[in-house]
Amino acid sequence: LEVMRIIEETPDTRSVVLGIPEALAATFAYRAGQFLSFGVVLDGHQLVRCYSLASSPDSERESKVTIKRVPDGRVSNWFHDHVAVGQALHVMKPSGHFCLQARQSPLMLFAAGSGITPVISLLKSALIRGKRSIRLLYANRDEESIIFRDELEALASAHPDRLEVTHRLDGVEGFLDLAAARSSVAAQPGADFYLCGPAPFMDV
Repeated sequence: LEVMRIIEETPDTRSVVLGIPEALAATFAYRAGQFLSFGVVLDGHQLVRCYSLASSPDSERESKVTIKRVPDGRVSNWFHDHVAVGQALHVMKPSGHFCLQARQSPLMLFAAGSGITPVISLLKSALIRGKRSIRLLYANRDEESIIFRDELEALASAHPDRLEVTHRLDGVEGFLDLAAARSSVAAQPGADFYLCGPAPFMDV
C-alpha cells in the first residue's frame, strides 16, 4: 500500500495514512479497533509488527495507523526515520477482536499513551453508530505527550451530551492508581469497558 500522508502527532508519534486501491477495498475493509500487520526487511531479516488503525470505518475514508517511537524499537524507529510519502509498504489485511459489541450500553474507555490508537477508533465509530454515552480516561506523561489532543477536544465539543474526556497527566496527578480506577468504574454501572496501554496501566 502507498503512503499518502504522514501526520506528526507528537514529538515521538506519527500517523501514516495509507491509500487503498479500489481493487483492494473489500480486502482492507475493517472494523473499529482492528490492526494492520506490516512486513519490514531490516538487515536482511523479515520483521512483522502490528499497528492499530486510528481511523474509523464509519466516519473516515482513510486508513490510518499511528506509531510511537519505542527506544531500541527497530520497526517503530524505521517508520519514524525512513518512511516517506509515496513509499510502498507491505501490509496484511486487518485483524483483531478489540471491537465494539452490538449493544447500546454505556462505554468506559481507559487508554494510556499510544493505547489511545484503537480506542479513538472505537470512540469515533460509537458516536456514529448509536446513542450510547462514552467516557474516556486518557493517561499520559505530560501535555506534550497527548496523542490526538485536538481531535479529542473537537469530538467532545461536538458531542457534549454523550462524550466526556478526562486527561490524567503523570507529572501532575501521578500514575493512575487503584482508587482512581475504581472511582471511574463506579461512575459507569452497566457499561462496556475497554482498556489499552502499557502493562502497569493495564494491571491497575
